Amino acid sequence: MAGASRGTYQEKRQDPANIKQNMASFPENWVRITRVDHPREGVNICCMNGRPDSALEFQVESGPSLSMSILMRGCIEAGFDNGDQFRIDAGCVSLLISGEQTSGWDRLTPELDFQLVNIHLTQEALYSMTGLSINDVLKYMKSILYRLSHIHTSVAIMPIFSGLHRLTAEISQCSYLDSKARNIFLCAKVSEAIAAVLDKFSREHGTPSTLCAVPSDRLRLLQARAMLETRYQEAWSVQSLSQAVGLNEKRLQAGFNALYGATVHESLTRIRLDRGLAMLASGTSVTETAQTVGFSNVSHFSKVFRSKFGISPKRWTHGHSPLE
Repeated sequence: MAGASRGTYQEKRQDPANIKQNMASFPENWVRITRVDHPREGVNICCMNGRPDSALEFQVESGPSLSMSILMRGCIEAGFDNGDQFRIDAGCVSLLISGEQTSGWDRLTPELDFQLVNIHLTQEALYSMTGLSINDVLKYMKSILYRLSHIHTSVAIMPIFSGLHRLTAEISQCSYLDSKARNIFLCAKVSEAIAAVLDKFSREHGTPSTLCAVPSDRLRLLQARAMLETRYQEAWSVQSLSQAVGLNEKRLQAGFNALYGATVHESLTRIRLDRGLAMLASGTSVTETAQTVGFSNVSHFSKVFRSKFGISPKRWTHGHSPLE
């Protein structure tokens, strides 16, 4: 469940499954920065990017559904009618999954500007697209902190990770003009985003399958991965990372292979490329992107990029343009 000051409270309850109709009651300064896609029945994607001059609060009522809010800038506060509340800060993603009718409020607050991608799927659309039921997703979230008192409702909040940065950029900057092609692309990216978040939950909080495969050094491995995610510009080596987390090199490499299915170097490269794709999709130059994500020069960045994606960064950017 994702919500201007109490003074701009919208009395009519909004249903995220009908976001296009809801926009008619929103202030113009929020309508101006919002784009809504409805790529298939039961799937709504709301992208907000701009500088509204006030906050926005509205009431929400939704049936059984999954809602993912990826917040790059601004703040979201939300609450349920039974009194449960939570907050999403910039740089975080929330996953709300509910197996019952819920109602409450959302408050969206810009901090200079506001940037959000919200994905909402009805339970029917979730199962049709992914084969997952509401209860399947709830099982992933059993150990997450933000469990609510609703019997079939749960919220999880975590920092946005590199793969989700890339997917958010690809969704918000989608440049397909043909409606059918656009809908296919967006549905694929929505499914990928759900898979990425659930996989993150599984690796960090454990499921029977991952617990069997992962060594006892889980906490240090999670710390090591977090360092790569947040300090990807640095020239990490297996030696420097092992020293930083207090784990010997052999166990660090073995742990990465078991938990992430990749070596330390492969993991760092993928994180840098994901960040790079997000930057390129938003209009950043190839040169600035290469420097920002930690490559020694543009030539090396282009070589690694081409090896991974089969196309140069410059040619890849031709298919993307910034969100107006």
